Amino acid sequence: MPRVLVPIDETEFAEHALPWAAALARATNETLHLLAVYDYDAESWRKAGVDASGGPAAVGDALTSYLEQVAARPLFHGLQVTAEVRLGNAAEQIGDASLEGDTSYIVIASHGEGGLKRFTRGSVADAVARHSTVPVLIVREGAVEPSFARLLVTLDGSETGESALAPARALAAAAGGEVHLLRVVNPVTEAAWTGVGPAPDIARITQQISDSALAYLQARAMPGEKTDVLYGRPLDAILQYANEHSCDVIVMASHGRGGIVRLAIGSTTDAVMRASDRPVLVFPHQAQESP
Repeated sequence: MPRVLVPIDETEFAEHALPWAAALARATNETLHLLAVYDYDAESWRKAGVDASGGPAAVGDALTSYLEQVAARPLFHGLQVTAEVRLGNAAEQIGDASLEGDTSYIVIASHGEGGLKRFTRGSVADAVARHSTVPVLIVREGAVEPSFARLLVTLDGSETGESALAPARALAAAAGGEVHLLRVVNPVTEAAWTGVGPAPDIARITQQISDSALAYLQARAMPGEKTDVLYGRPLDAILQYANEHSCDVIVMASHGRGGIVRLAIGSTTDAVMRASDRPVLVFPHQAQESP
C-alpha cells in the first residue's frame, strides 16, 4: 500500500512535520511510515539525554521506543502507522527508505531561515529535497494547521514546471481542494535592449508579455482552476500571491538530479523553500517522466 514517509528524531523541531504527514496520509488514503535515522556518536546522544553507554544497539532501542510512543498519539487515530529505525547517514538512509515500500511522499521539517538548516546533524532536509526521486513536502517550523484546501502551482512556461501539474491536481482532487496556477513575469528583464536604436516601449511590451502569460495559463488550466499573472521578482510574487489568496501549500517542480529547477531568474524553488511561511511541495521532474 502506498505510504507517506516522515523522518523524525526526538526533537520538537522535527515533529513539526507530523501533523502535515498525518493530514497528507488521510487525504491520499495511504499509510504513514515513521523513520528515525542515527549515527553512533555517544557524546552527542548523551547530550540529547539518551544513554548510549550500551553502544549503537542502545540508541536504536531508545529510538524504537520513541517511535512506538509517537505512533500511539491521538494525532494518528484511524491511520495505519509503521515505524523503522536505521543506522547510517541520515540523508542517504532517508533516500534509500523512500525507494522502498511504495513511498508516495516524504514529509520533512525545515527551519527555512538562512537555508535549510540542520535536521539532527547535517543539512539533511536540504539534501533530501534536492536529491529525492519522490515528492517532498517541506514543512516550516511553526507552520499553521495542516490543510490542502488551496494548492498554488507555480509555472514558468517550461515542461519541467508543468510536470508538477498532474500530481498536484491528483492531490487536490483527493483532498477536495482547489488549484491556483501562477505565472510570474518581469518585463524589464525580458525586454532586452542593447542600447542601439530607440528604447523599447515598456508599457506595450508589458502588455504583450502579460497577454501571452495569461493565454499560456488559460490553455493549461482545467475547469474551476484559478489563474493569475504577477510582475516582479518571482520569489516576492509567489509569496505575495500565496498570502493574499490564503494558499495552504506552494507546489513547485525540480529537476530531481540534485539541482533545483530555475524559475525565471535564479533558483526560485530554493528561495521559496527558505522564505515561505507555509509548506512547499517539491515534485522531482525526473519522477514524472515516462520510462
